[in-house]
Amino acid sequence: MIKNRNLLSGYLSFVKPLLLVAFTTLSIVSIPLTSIAQAEEDTIIEVTTTEKVKKGSIFSGRPGKSFLMSLAIPGAGQIYNKSYLRVPCVWGAVGGMGYLMIKNTQQYHCFREAYIDKIDGVPITVPEYCVGKNDKIPLTNIYVYQLTDASAASIRELRDQANTNRQWAIVGFAAVWLLNGVDAYVDAHLKDFDIDEDLSIDIGPMMDDDPYAPMRVGAFVKF
Repeated sequence: MIKNRNLLSGYLSFVKPLLLVAFTTLSIVSIPLTSIAQAEEDTIIEVTTTEKVKKGSIFSGRPGKSFLMSLAIPGAGQIYNKSYLRVPCVWGAVGGMGYLMIKNTQQYHCFREAYIDKIDGVPITVPEYCVGKNDKIPLTNIYVYQLTDASAASIRELRDQANTNRQWAIVGFAAVWLLNGVDAYVDAHLKDFDIDEDLSIDIGPMMDDDPYAPMRVGAFVKF
């Protein structure tokens, strides 16, 4: 009986350290596995929460739409913005520059045809639009019959001047057309501004009580 008890005690003394070592090993291995799983979860969260923000275009939204509408039809963007008082101004500017462009173009072609006939030595004949109610070249005080007695050099100078005026009229017409779109674009932006009705101004005395600077007295303006 005593012998069996001694054997059991020896067996327990041998197995107990082995169990302690095995338990410690399992604890050490489980820690990095848990850390790795947590790191992977954090990485997945960071990837899914990151979104790429797309920058907007200048033609997007209400301002861009009004700009494109005015470029297509002058005044359409102003109507879209409900700025109806701007529409007559836009139509007047575009129509006025368009009229000048057309008349300067006609004037150029009148002098051009007259110069060609003068160089060829044939009677001067001009298009029908050159002969108005008073038989005057458009936008001039020159009668058509006066070109017959004029020299080729004089007619060439008139043609070159008319061509310069025509080119400036085309540039002005294009600029007014573009400004019509810019006006609609800016006006649409101003529609979204939150303007406070309280625009008061406050004027009063002020004393600087900075302990590290000399005392100063003055006035302040606060909007």
